[in-house]
Amino acid sequence: MKSSLVVLVLGAVVAAVMADGEYAPPAYEKKYDGYFQYANVPGDTEYEFGYNRGNPSHYTSRYEQSKDSRFRTKVKWADSYDGYGEHYWEYNHGDNYAPAYPAPGYTAPAYSEPAATYEQPPGKF
Repeated sequence: MKSSLVVLVLGAVVAAVMADGEYAPPAYEKKYDGYFQYANVPGDTEYEFGYNRGNPSHYTSRYEQSKDSRFRTKVKWADSYDGYGEHYWEYNHGDNYAPAYPAPGYTAPAYSEPAATYEQPPGKF
């Protein structure tokens, strides 16, 4: 009886020492290194996506969003040779309810078919 109690107490002490920080289970989550990609479509007339791809020597980054009649995107890139660039676009057009343009008040000019022309081939030298 006493020996089983000693084994039980000794096992509890060993388990407490291991749980004190010497043993940690392996981490299975991916470490964030700054590169990602994603897409999101919250509705019928809107979406967005983006990414950061590359490595420390060269990377590209893009973000694009469209919602109703508005579109915008941003593109960036850089490399280890001091190359760097950014482009931004934004289109905010689409007055879908405006009336159509009226027909022009003139008629288009009429052209005749081109006449065929025949030339003599150049003579020998």
